[in-house]
Amino acid sequence: MSSIYITHEVVEMSDLMPMAPQPDWRTLAISKLQKYGLRIVNPIDWAMPTSVEIDNVEKRVRRALDLIDQCDAVLANLHRSNYGTAMEIFYAHRRGKMVTVVGPAPFSPWVLTHSQKRFSDLSPALDFLIEESLQTDILNWALQFESGLSSHYEEYPPAGEQDFQFFGGELPILVLAPHASTYFRDGEFLEPDFFTGAMASSLHRSTRCHSAVSTYCSPADPCFYTQTPLVRAVADIVKSGQVGLVLIVLGLNWHEASAVLLEGMGPDRVETEELLSRLRSKLSNLDQVGLREPADDVKTLMKFISQTMSVPVISMRVHRRFRMPRLQPEAFMQMNNAISQFIIETGTELVRSAS
Repeated sequence: MSSIYITHEVVEMSDLMPMAPQPDWRTLAISKLQKYGLRIVNPIDWAMPTSVEIDNVEKRVRRALDLIDQCDAVLANLHRSNYGTAMEIFYAHRRGKMVTVVGPAPFSPWVLTHSQKRFSDLSPALDFLIEESLQTDILNWALQFESGLSSHYEEYPPAGEQDFQFFGGELPILVLAPHASTYFRDGEFLEPDFFTGAMASSLHRSTRCHSAVSTYCSPADPCFYTQTPLVRAVADIVKSGQVGLVLIVLGLNWHEASAVLLEGMGPDRVETEELLSRLRSKLSNLDQVGLREPADDVKTLMKFISQTMSVPVISMRVHRRFRMPRLQPEAFMQMNNAISQFIIETGTELVRSAS
């Protein structure tokens, strides 16, 4: 969901939030929703002549219906009865749009039938729209990203291109997915950790952290050999002072018991243990979160980041059942939300300490 049509005549905010000082409910709705990247379609912005001539009336109605067609959802204020709003709700529902209404209970059977969610106050309605839009956006993004990635899992990059993709962010945390595509280690061809690339890019999208994802077959495993394009790019961004923590996303197979296995390493052991404890706490609602010493398959990269670059690093090995956004969307979002909370809180602290 990326665009929302808001409808009803201009009314006083006191109709929705008795103690709120704002004069217009639309102002609050537009301001809050736009902060989360949602596009708002306000029919007032498309005002047409108020003449009662048939031609003008039909144009106004047709224009409103066209705007609804262009949106993914409708937010309707029902605190005052309005024929136009009722017809817009009916039309939007029939067109498959998500209809959310705000108004006094009990709601009419027509409203109950032609809306997905109903609230008595504006704030929880806005929170619902934001949460739904973010979850839908993240899931769609993950599926589309992995679909594009899978088309060249086993291919070497075209001449002049890198075998990874970097997404620059704002928070000083870098999420790596070095096994998002196929790779070689000691001459052995290895399959990718499916959807770890989608996870890394989704975390960038939901938190604005940095992320880097292997996008083509790597002739040398970035976790095992430091002289690879991906590791050199990691070194460059860490040297620039933009990163205070690196998270490496790898996969766990079906036979593993844990939901996530965490491995940490850093220049300051106390700081690293504190970061591991915090991440483990955020993931505590999952089935089982284990801790262990870094395994050989990732130890080289972790040593390079923590000892040579002097930045703490955590490897997260995520079970396959949490990396299936199409078949297990709730589990995928549960994992994404937990890691996102950790990234936002930790990244904010790193920014504060640097200033």
